Amino acid sequence: MIASSIKEMLPALFARNMNPPSALCPAPVRRVLGLAVALALSAAFAQGPAYANEPDKQQSNQPRPNNEYLGPTADSIRPYKPAGRDPFKKVIKPKAGTAKAKAPRPMGFPPLDARRAEFRQKVDMAQARDLPDPDPVSQYLVSELDITGIFRDQRGFGAFVKAQPTGTMFFIRNGARCYNGEVVRIDGDDAESGGAKVMFRETSYMEVNGKQTAQERVVAKAPSVPSGK
Repeated sequence: MIASSIKEMLPALFARNMNPPSALCPAPVRRVLGLAVALALSAAFAQGPAYANEPDKQQSNQPRPNNEYLGPTADSIRPYKPAGRDPFKKVIKPKAGTAKAKAPRPMGFPPLDARRAEFRQKVDMAQARDLPDPDPVSQYLVSELDITGIFRDQRGFGAFVKAQPTGTMFFIRNGARCYNGEVVRIDGDDAESGGAKVMFRETSYMEVNGKQTAQERVVAKAPSVPSGK
C-alpha cells in the first residue's frame, strides 16, 4: 500500500523538480527529495514479483473443468461378493495317507469246474515227469469236506471224508492237503482228545486297501457217524 502511494506521488515530485527555482529549492531539499525517490523506486521493484504471482493465485482459485476425471462415483461402487468360494479362506488339502480305509472284503475261490480243470493239468504234468499223481482231495475246499468216520491202523489215525459237490469218498491222513488248507491232526474217540475229530488249517484271503492278505484259522470237524477203532 505504501509503495502504491509513493508511486502516485512520483509524477508530482518529478513535475516540481524539473525546473525548480534555485531560490525555492535549496540543495538540502533536493537531496532529501532524491533520497525519497530512490526509496520509492526500490520499494516498487521489491513488490514487483508479488504482483507477478497474483495471476497464478487467481488461476489456482478458479474452479476445475467439469470433464476432469476424479475417480468412481459412490453410486458405481458395489460391495464385494465372492464367486464360488472366499479367496481369503485358506483351503487345507488332506494329507496323503489320511484317506478313510476301506473295510476288508473277503475274496472267494474259483468254482469247482475251474479247480477240477486245474487238477487235471497237474495230473498230466506229473505223469509226463513220471511222478505220483496229486491227491484228488486237493480239488476241494475245507468247507466242502464232511468227515464220515475215523480209523486207526499201523500208520496211525486216518479219516474218511466225503466231498459234498460230487459225493466222492476219500480217505485222508495227517498232512493231507486240500485246495485251501491241510490236515494238521486227527484225533481218535477217547477222553483225552475230547472225541474223534479232524483238525484243518484253513487259509482264506481278504482284500485290505486293495491288497490281498492271507488269513489262517484252525477248523475242527467231527465225524457225522460213530467212528470205529
